Amino acid sequence: MFSSTPKLNRAPLAILLVIGMLFVPITGSPITQKEHSDNRSEKPLKIETDLVAVDAAVTDKDGNFVRNLKQSDFVVYEDGQPQKLDFFEASEESDLTRPLAAVFALDISGSIKPEEIRKQREAAESFVKLVRRDSLFAILTFNYEIRVLQDFTNDSKRISDCFRRIGQTGGSTRLFQSIDKAVSMLKHGPRVIGGRRLRRVVVVITDGYDSVDTVDQRELIRRANNEGVTVYSITIPSYAPSIGDKGRQRAITLLDAAEIVPLTGGSDYSADSEDFTPAFKAIAEEVKSSYTLAYYPPDKTRHDGHSHQIRVEVKRPGLTVRASRQSYLARTGG
Repeated sequence: MFSSTPKLNRAPLAILLVIGMLFVPITGSPITQKEHSDNRSEKPLKIETDLVAVDAAVTDKDGNFVRNLKQSDFVVYEDGQPQKLDFFEASEESDLTRPLAAVFALDISGSIKPEEIRKQREAAESFVKLVRRDSLFAILTFNYEIRVLQDFTNDSKRISDCFRRIGQTGGSTRLFQSIDKAVSMLKHGPRVIGGRRLRRVVVVITDGYDSVDTVDQRELIRRANNEGVTVYSITIPSYAPSIGDKGRQRAITLLDAAEIVPLTGGSDYSADSEDFTPAFKAIAEEVKSSYTLAYYPPDKTRHDGHSHQIRVEVKRPGLTVRASRQSYLARTGG
């Protein structure tokens, strides 16, 4: 079997088409989902609040997404024990069929060039067109302060106008605080639209450095996991000389070292500042290529209020699975 245990990706230059997805312990009001097992119908079914859902994507040895797997190809473990899957959904379509709730977190510190903001806007506009029309987007900027420019909306014009209002870049960088703010926005934002569970993501565009933050990074990962939020990063790269190689090697950033992206099930993309569009397209491809696996936790731990470890495996040899996160926090009470 092949495990979803994350490893920090330090590939220097290539935009890596690896898999990203969400893992959501569903709380609050019941939502709807598709038919159990391999049924691909659109008929929704109500989900009880105790159901734990995991989104996972699978690639072959060449990095291509594998979309023809069945429920029997997966095993989900909680605290080392295999769980009975109560729900399975696979997308064999080329279009993104699940709506998103996404926060764009944009670095406007002194290390970001004004012309890069324009490129970010153009790429974000392309991304909005790639996803479902009922998806919701919010935008915040960060340097020495964090500003929410736009709360959740599906109005593409308002999103584009926000980028045009960004103004001057400059100042220091509150990177981790901005991610924390984005997670908080998703925590208090919509979870369901049109009877469908929203896939909740943060897309942070940055050079990866933080100069003034005091956020506990382990706690930030825990909060993102508890809220079912996946963080993707598009890194404007800086380079260091590569020993024994003709090329250059992308410098490891504080964001890389913190492992917030892989430990929330996301991916990092190195983006040439001349064009952010391939990175946004890669994120859209990751999001739409996932499977949804869900199960009811064991009765004895279902409401114990403790954190429980999750691991997803795929049985077929030669495949790699990436699950959205490694743990969830059980509810308390009955």
